[in-house]
Amino acid sequence: MRASPNILRNSESFSFLNSAQTGQLMRNILSFRALRYCRPRGTGCAYSLVMLEKSENLSIQNDALPLVASSDFEASVLESKQPVLVEFWAPWSRACLVLDPVLRELADACAGKIKLVKVNADDSLDLSLCYEIQSVPTLLYFVRGNPCSRIVGTATKEAILARLKPIPE
Repeated sequence: MRASPNILRNSESFSFLNSAQTGQLMRNILSFRALRYCRPRGTGCAYSLVMLEKSENLSIQNDALPLVASSDFEASVLESKQPVLVEFWAPWSRACLVLDPVLRELADACAGKIKLVKVNADDSLDLSLCYEIQSVPTLLYFVRGNPCSRIVGTATKEAILARLKPIPE
């Protein structure tokens, strides 16, 4: 039995690329696959800025802002007469290290008007789940016990103050 010409025509492989384009595509694919095994020079430094090593000693100055545990959260934050800015942080987070001096500066600028506290998101998982903390640092601004504003990630002092000003106290 002989196949009809239509069947042969439809079963042939067809490509929109000519042979030169196909060769270039294959070289690109192989080049990108090779990057998995040997990174280009200079990327090791970039990766080390992002990833923490276990032996690294992070020095977060916890004395600047008071740490609040889950057991003290209601009394310190929810029942506070003045507005409270709560930072959910983690000791392993580089972004939290970056935000720490900004918050110390903000605490000095807003002394008496806004209370600033820190909550370790890893140690207080119940609070992290309750307030849907998905990344650290996350700032929550509480007025009369209600969360009114949320800032996720790092921010400047001016950006934080701009987010807090429109909220009535």
